[in-house]
Parts: sequence; C-alpha cells; structure tokens
Amino acid sequence: MSYVLDSSLNLAYCNKAWDKFARENSAPQLAGGAAIGQNLLSVTDESLKPFYSNVFQSVTRENKVWESKYECSSPELFRKFLMRVHPITPSGWFLITNSILVEREHAPSEDRFIDYVDPNGQISLCVHCRCSKRAAPPERWDFVPSNLNPKIANIKQDLCPICREYFYPSRRS
Repeated sequence: MSYVLDSSLNLAYCNKAWDKFARENSAPQLAGGAAIGQNLLSVTDESLKPFYSNVFQSVTRENKVWESKYECSSPELFRKFLMRVHPITPSGWFLITNSILVEREHAPSEDRFIDYVDPNGQISLCVHCRCSKRAAPPERWDFVPSNLNPKIANIKQDLCPICREYFYPSRRS
C-alpha cells in the first residue's frame, strides 16, 4: 500500500492497494481518491502528531529513507507492517510505502469486553500496539481483538507505558 504526500503533508496520490485496504477495513469513504487533499496530521492522533512531524522534518533534512514497524490489526487478523517514508523532492514531497510483514488469525482470547471499560464508559486503546487497558487494578494492557472493531464508539486513544517509553520517548508524561 503506497501513497504520496505533498510538502504540506496532504495526500496527493494513493494506489489501488490503498483503496482495497480501505474497503476491507471499514473505511470505504477513503477509497477511490476520496482521501486526496486530506492532511495526514489532521487524521493522526494528537499523541503521535509531534512524532510524525519530526519524522517528516528529519527525512527532508537528511534526505534519507526512514522506516518503522507497526501493528495495524483488525478484529479478525493480527497484522504487522513496515512503513517507509521516502523523500521524493527537495521541497518535501514523500512516498510512503506500507508492506505487510505478518498477517495471521488472532490467538483465542478469554478476555471479556467489560474488563476494559473504565468508570467513564471508555476503553483506552494504545494507538501504537493496539492493546487495551484493563479497567481494574493492577494496571495491565492486553491485546483484545474485539476492541479493534471500528463500530465501538467509546474508544479513547492513548499510549501504553511500553510504547510511550520505547517508541515515543519524547511523549513521556
């Protein structure tokens, strides 16, 4: 899956694999060029905006490809991708490629949805590893495939302590 961002980080192009991924993952409104012109940072969680802003600045400054592995699982499938940000113009246009590294069915889970709903009715979901925070002490983050369903409206985006420390150390609270 590939796409091109202009120097303002607006989507300028997306390939057929983007369209297919959007349709298969409950986002058909983003397929067929409908996302063209949308700013990447406007759809990025607040906790990750500084990180990705720095990535694009670094790629422009160093004129080198940046890469990172990330998880983008669905309720049915565990998926891990490799994202690469390629500089394509000196003025800051980028080609982003996302290659699948792992795709398999989730292991069976005995976790119950209710175990993750906090007193405010929210489920905290890590924006990086997609783990859910248990509502009752002790604090624990578990991978719960059913909490990845895009129809769940009470999701609160967060970063688990491990992802915050390891992947986004500039975002320590």
